[in-house]
Amino acid sequence: PFHMPGHKRQPVFVMDPYAVDITEIDGFDNLHAPEGILKEAQERAARLYGAGRSYYLVNGSTCGILAAISAAAPFGGRILMSRNAHKSVYHAAYLRHLSVEYLNPCITQTGIQGAVPVEEVRRKLKENSDICAVLVTSPTYEGVVSDIAAISAAVHEYGIPLLVDEAHGAHFGFHPAFPQTAVRLGADAVIQSMHKVLPSLTQTALLHLNSTRVEPRSVEKYRDMFETSSPSYVLMASMEKCIRMLSEDGESL
Repeated sequence: PFHMPGHKRQPVFVMDPYAVDITEIDGFDNLHAPEGILKEAQERAARLYGAGRSYYLVNGSTCGILAAISAAAPFGGRILMSRNAHKSVYHAAYLRHLSVEYLNPCITQTGIQGAVPVEEVRRKLKENSDICAVLVTSPTYEGVVSDIAAISAAVHEYGIPLLVDEAHGAHFGFHPAFPQTAVRLGADAVIQSMHKVLPSLTQTALLHLNSTRVEPRSVEKYRDMFETSSPSYVLMASMEKCIRMLSEDGESL
């Protein structure tokens, strides 16, 4: 099938879901206060992608985007964001009462929205001194990638964080034919949907942090608010299987 999820309905990992559908019991850790196997699993994901910290998400990239924006932008603040952002970005702006300044992607010859020009980012930051964070969608739903390294450098000149919605790019960096992941191009927070292109179950995602411009404790606080208090071990098991597979094969990342 030419659609999500990335496992294409193939039994990549043979797993009895009922056997691993448990709760926070001794020996199986707690995603909201990880100290054991889930802490180790998230650290493994961080090493794989080259992130400072990585967080398992079982409420999809939506949860990570809500948490990252809430941590990066103060209530009532002003954010610079791609006009073609996912609805969860708009929901975060609504919940945090944020004022929004838009970045307009280029329109390609085929009529779809393309990359966000770094010149547009610089212009908007110069004209709006009260912007507290920038969010870019890269890749787009159609697969168009922006110059994240250049955008990151421009944003950091103002001492504010760059958040990248990389929901469709969890595979980036695992082969020379793919673009590099925003995690390694200077973004402060990157959100990826594992289920879109990787062999992981629907709703599984990752939130990566790479600097203190987005405070980890604040991210963890908001992630606890937006993520279910009963995270599925079935979903987390599929993430663990996927990360271990990539760790074995992803030396090119």
